[in-house]
Amino acid sequence: MPKLNLKPNHKAIRDYYATLQEYAQHNIIREGAVSSPFETLLHACAKQINATLVPQYPMRARKGNRIVIDGAIIDTCGLPLAYWEAKDIEDNLAKAAQEKQDAGYPLDNILFQTPQRAILYQNEAEVLDIDITEPANLIAALQYLFAYVPPEIDNWQTTVSDFREQVPDLASRLKTLIEQRHETDPTFKKAFTDFYDTCRTSINPELSQDAVEEMLIQHILTERIFRTVFNNSAFTRRNIIAREIENVVDELIRQAFSREEFLKPLDRFYVAIEQAAMLCKDFSQKQHFLNTFYEKFFQGFSEDVADTHGIVYTPQPIVDFMVNSVTHILETEFGRSLSDTGVHIIDPFVGTGNFIVRLMRDIQGTALEKNTATSSTATK
Repeated sequence: MPKLNLKPNHKAIRDYYATLQEYAQHNIIREGAVSSPFETLLHACAKQINATLVPQYPMRARKGNRIVIDGAIIDTCGLPLAYWEAKDIEDNLAKAAQEKQDAGYPLDNILFQTPQRAILYQNEAEVLDIDITEPANLIAALQYLFAYVPPEIDNWQTTVSDFREQVPDLASRLKTLIEQRHETDPTFKKAFTDFYDTCRTSINPELSQDAVEEMLIQHILTERIFRTVFNNSAFTRRNIIAREIENVVDELIRQAFSREEFLKPLDRFYVAIEQAAMLCKDFSQKQHFLNTFYEKFFQGFSEDVADTHGIVYTPQPIVDFMVNSVTHILETEFGRSLSDTGVHIIDPFVGTGNFIVRLMRDIQGTALEKNTATSSTATK
């Protein structure tokens, strides 16, 4: 990861102190105002390391309650690298930091800050308490904050390249095995044909056999990720498509190999992605992370597929905006809501389910089961 390059004479530092001085001249001390110069500074710092500052970052606290942190610095995968919580000039920062700890705020890499002082926690422990009215001290606090990489993310970043190198070999071996079983195993051939017919009926009559075989290979290589990222061990039993694929997989690997042994070369990567995904505290963050994983997976699985899949994932903020816009129009123009009977939800390009998952969060719990059973349609 790139290192932060800051000096007292850099524009971002000079602008920060100049703005605070202007506020002081007008006796502006409230948190909402005095936090904005530091937010601007964090934006500039995040850009240096190819990260993004997300203000007012919603997440689940360690105790399970929902919180909104003043800022989170996320990497290109959407994983949080650091957090920031601002207080105003008159706040007791140490007391405020303790209150946030008691409320379940993350302590893996978080900076509590006022215009005069910064307290930094890393790996659950206080590592810095410093006066930031001096530029050198401010820069030191920022360098500590941006230099720290959570172990889960560091492990994820170092294993991605290894994953890309190993996936093509495993995919090729699976492809060869499928071709062999077509020739030698009538039971597998029937299971595959039944699934192929189902796919052509449900998805596209022109769907090729190669595409379905590719789907089978992708499922074998990624099924564990779905189970673990969303903590859903019943995924392959309750999801109808996954269940049908598993029937074919069972026939494919029967007397051929152990799935666990076959996928053992990817164990290190699976563990890395599972640990990194634990940093995502709600479904929208996990969904974004899963999208990024798929892009990296396809880069190793098939460059041609990666070229077509790399642009189809709609960023989560855009998904939120589109869903909120539809909700607003339904209410203002039709007097209806997403939960109402007769409101049909159609997603013709499901992909990883970004829109469907986001919509389910807005549909009332009592109406969700009824709507998904009678009026919600998804076609992949």
